[in-house]
Amino acid sequence: MSRPFTVGQETTHLVGDPECPECLEEYPEGCRCGGLIHAASGESDSEGDEVPITVCDQCGRAEEEAFSLEA
Repeated sequence: MSRPFTVGQETTHLVGDPECPECLEEYPEGCRCGGLIHAASGESDSEGDEVPITVCDQCGRAEEEAFSLEA
């Protein structure tokens, strides 16, 4: 059974669940560490587009950190 973990203010994302019911559409997605990157509603950018809060359920990195060239 998957255990819950927190993404942003949402505390009911499920570790290891590729169909996590709390994630935004198109998430979770695979992380290069082998975990899953989950997403929660975030803030809006200057153009009014929503910028999600993302966290890997294994390494804890945000999506942009997990796929940056330096990481």
